[in-house]
Amino acid sequence: MNGGRWRLLATPLIAIAAGLGVGGLSGLVVFGDWLRPTGAVLGATAAVVVLARLATGRPFLPSVAGALAGAWLIVVAYVPGPDGGTTWLPRGETLDGLRVVAERAYWYAQTSVAPAEVEASLAGAITLAVVALFLAVDALAVGAGFAASSGFLLLAPWLPALTLERRVPTLALAGALGAWLAVIALSRRSDRGTWRARARDGASPAAPGAALAATAATLLVALVAAPLAIGGPGWGAMPRLTLPASLGGNSRLDLEIDLRNSLTEQSAEPVLTYTSDSGRMDVLRAYSFGTFDGTSWDRDPVGDTAPATGVLWPEDTGSPLIAEPGTLAIRFGASAESRVFVPAVPRTLAAGSEWRYDASTDEVLIDRPEGTTDLRYTVRLAVDFHTEETLRAADALVAAGGDSAVPARYLDLNERIDIDKVRQVAQAVTGSATGRYEQAVALQDYFRGPNFTYSTDVAQTTGDAVSTFLADGNGYCVQFATAMVVMARTLDIPARMAIGYLGGTADGDEYVVRGRDAHAWPELYFPGHGWVRFEPTPAVQTGDRPAYTPQDTPENEPEQPFATERPTAVPSRAPVPEPTVGAEAPTEDGSAGFPWITVVVLALAAAGGGAALWARGRARASAVTDAESAWATMRRRLGVRAGDETLTPAETERWIVSEGPDLGDAARASLASLRAAVEDARYAPTSRAVDAEALSRWVDDVTHAAKEAERGEKARG
Repeated sequence: MNGGRWRLLATPLIAIAAGLGVGGLSGLVVFGDWLRPTGAVLGATAAVVVLARLATGRPFLPSVAGALAGAWLIVVAYVPGPDGGTTWLPRGETLDGLRVVAERAYWYAQTSVAPAEVEASLAGAITLAVVALFLAVDALAVGAGFAASSGFLLLAPWLPALTLERRVPTLALAGALGAWLAVIALSRRSDRGTWRARARDGASPAAPGAALAATAATLLVALVAAPLAIGGPGWGAMPRLTLPASLGGNSRLDLEIDLRNSLTEQSAEPVLTYTSDSGRMDVLRAYSFGTFDGTSWDRDPVGDTAPATGVLWPEDTGSPLIAEPGTLAIRFGASAESRVFVPAVPRTLAAGSEWRYDASTDEVLIDRPEGTTDLRYTVRLAVDFHTEETLRAADALVAAGGDSAVPARYLDLNERIDIDKVRQVAQAVTGSATGRYEQAVALQDYFRGPNFTYSTDVAQTTGDAVSTFLADGNGYCVQFATAMVVMARTLDIPARMAIGYLGGTADGDEYVVRGRDAHAWPELYFPGHGWVRFEPTPAVQTGDRPAYTPQDTPENEPEQPFATERPTAVPSRAPVPEPTVGAEAPTEDGSAGFPWITVVVLALAAAGGGAALWARGRARASAVTDAESAWATMRRRLGVRAGDETLTPAETERWIVSEGPDLGDAARASLASLRAAVEDARYAPTSRAVDAEALSRWVDDVTHAAKEAERGEKARG
């Protein structure tokens, strides 16, 4: 493909690769309707670049046109005018609007937790990054002719996912790599050596008529069609924002629970407020997790659901509500969760038809596009449902096989965990316990004792976070909850983890729950009574123990089974190495390996490099087709020894012969034959055809002799 035509195909491929780079945000943001305007802005910008390339022969002018068009379209799509509508013409306040959008995007990214809903300012920031990436790669690959090197830039959007070991969409990654390899295959290196020469070679201007038409089309797309499409009818689902007097936002729970990352970013933003006639709630529950692989948790699958009416509790309470119910009025802010937050005791609530209850997970689902955003509801709860007496009474049901109805996943222990050693710790801690309740209390008190410290600065682990935590003794709520769940399971007690929020802080007559109150805790199963919350996380974070367990007093401090060392029932271990970026947890035989996504990336990159070298070899092999191409190939291979490009063939021959070591008689003869063929092709009225094989042989003779002569001179020097 000659001239600049390959560039007209390469630019859309680069736009595709840059757009697919959004897949690198998988697990960090929630994909949705915001992708449509992002794709529209990117597509329109790419169209402007292609059209501008038809109108001009300058290699980088299309990139400038695309940058102007992209900036304009981002303003139209994401920066509201003073009245909240679309900004069609930049004004003095447009820069202030851009600043506010940028500040809000930065603030939102800092205070939100993954996976974050993408609101308008963040969507604008992502769109800006995608368009900037496209323009940079296009300028490098198409404008300057460095198609292969541009792949390093295209890799940038995927680095956060690879670094944080997040799952990424395989098809998106493969598509981006495929588009880049297609650009390499389409690109044609010029026979001249410098990048400026390569850029000039592929950017020859179109005929005046075509250039005029392309210019008009560029202006039409950039200034009329794209803004109308993005800001007009059919884009109602696109996130919009108004410029606030003060910035505000929300915090959401991170549902990708990994013990190597903290549950919350300590956001001070309010999530919800509530009033209560029973005082501060211990916790407000939302999600449950049952499967643990050694470092991370997976959500419980949704079971059979029913309308969220009547008493909502996994076990039959035997009455509408036990004792005197309390009342809780909850008001959500901008946090868009998919579960309704409720106390961790039997409760009832006034619910609409879109609310469903899953008894297997004790979750209240809400089928509402905006989730819990601006939701208000009232809960009645059994305040004193859990008591020491009723929980002790469950021991008889345990002996009678009361756990048989509990799913097996609540007793599963992953092979990555050092199960035998963790069981030894659990048995040592609970050695004097006479029933399930006493075992649970002993485990809770063990973690709240002096052997453990609440800290978000946790030890690095590769595959067994529980053993690492027991040996190190520092962790946050997820670490404490996970360790208690695993230790309970080693004692054949069904256990799982729940997450939600602590009860918040009082503010006048109401309580305010903030992002930093995000919390995880273990739930242990008691037949006939249901799933019961325990609190192993130290009081510095959570406050007192649950009311149905012994409270924090000096006489209730548990006797630690290991007086002089941190839990020695977990054997002494070599220091846990810090994980390498992209490293995977040890396999079942204990060896560490690369995660599959890294293998895929490396394999595709190697294939791409091989394909590029193969394509280049094929291009060079077929480059010599006539005297002109042979002459250009020879000049490129000789580099500076070929002299200036303005020299005539005869002057070039004399320069090559006189400048540098002697070529030898055979090479000088081949050079003379090649010079004569070029002069004949350029100046003779009817040039004689020269066989391409002979031309290639002459080129090889000259270039090989030049290299050998230079090697000999260096050896002698």
